[in-house]
Amino acid sequence: MIIGGKKISLTTQVFVAMILGSVAGLVGGKTMVQLGFIGDIWLNCIKMIVVPMVLCTIVTGITSQDSLASLRRVSARIIAYYVVTTVLACAVGLAVATLLQPGKFANFAGMASQQIKGGVDITFAGFLKGLFSTNMIKTFADGNIVQTLVIAILLGVAILRIKDPERKATMKKCFDGFSSMVFSLIGMVMDVSPVGVFFLMGNSFGKYGAGIFTSMAVLVGTYYAACFAHVVFVYGGFLLTFKPHMNPFRFIKESADVWIYTISTCSSIATIPVNIKTAEEKFGIPERVSGFTIPLGSQMNSDGSVLLYACVILFISQMIGQPMSMPQ
Repeated sequence: MIIGGKKISLTTQVFVAMILGSVAGLVGGKTMVQLGFIGDIWLNCIKMIVVPMVLCTIVTGITSQDSLASLRRVSARIIAYYVVTTVLACAVGLAVATLLQPGKFANFAGMASQQIKGGVDITFAGFLKGLFSTNMIKTFADGNIVQTLVIAILLGVAILRIKDPERKATMKKCFDGFSSMVFSLIGMVMDVSPVGVFFLMGNSFGKYGAGIFTSMAVLVGTYYAACFAHVVFVYGGFLLTFKPHMNPFRFIKESADVWIYTISTCSSIATIPVNIKTAEEKFGIPERVSGFTIPLGSQMNSDGSVLLYACVILFISQMIGQPMSMPQ
C-alpha cells in the first residue's frame, strides 16, 4: 500500500487493521460478527498451507545440511535451547503472577459456572506412539502437525541417505520446487492479511464487547506482562550471551512482524511463514537452519502456552484463596 508517495509496510497495515477492527467490533457489534466469516476464510487459507509448508520446510531444511552429523549438531543445540527457554518461561510466569496477584482483583459476580467432567490419561508410551502415523495421507488430511513433523524428518533423513548422487539431487530439486510454490502461495495470502485481521478483530470485539476489558482483563494483562518479561530477560539474556553485538530492543523491533501476526491470529502455526521470512531477511539466518528449527519450534517450544498455564494456575489459586508454595 502506498500513501502520499510512501510505501506502508505490511506490518504497519496489519497493526492499523487490528486497531480499526477492534473499534469497528465495539461500535458495530452484530454487523462485524456477521462479517466474521471473512476473517475465518483468511485464517483457513493460512491453515490450509501449514501441512505442505511444514513438510517442505523440514525436508528442505534437513536435505540442505552438509551431512547427518551436521543435522545432529543443529538438532541437539536447538532442542536444548527449546527445553531451557520453556523451563524458564514457567519460572517467569509464576514469578510475574506471584508479584502482580491477578486473582485478588478478579470479579466474576453474576457469571455462570460450569462443572468440568472427564479427562484424558496421558502416558509416555501413548505419547511416543502418537508421534508416528499409521497412514501418511490421513495425517495430512487431519492436519496433524506433530505427525507431519515426524514424517518430514524421516523423509529428509531418507533423502540424505540415498547413495546415488543424481537421484538424491533430483529429490532435493523436487522438494525445493514444491517449497517455492508453497511460499509463493503464502505470499498471496499474506498480501491480504490486513483484511483478514480487520474482520477477525471485529468479530472478537463484536462478540464479547467491552467485557474483554473487565472480568478477564487482569489475567490477560498479567499474561502479557509475563510475555514481555520473558522476551526482555530470557530472550534478551540469550542474545547478550551469544550475540552481544545485538541490542535486545533492536531484536524486538526487527521481529515486530512476528509479534503482530501472532497476536492477531492467536496461532504460532499460522505465524510460521512470517517467522521464517523475518529470520532470513531481518537476521540473516540461513534457510537450512530457519526452515528446520522454526516449524520444529512451533510444536516443541511453547513458551507462550507455558507462561499462560503458570499465570492461570496462580490466578485461580489466588481467586479462591488457596495459597500455593513453590514446590506445589
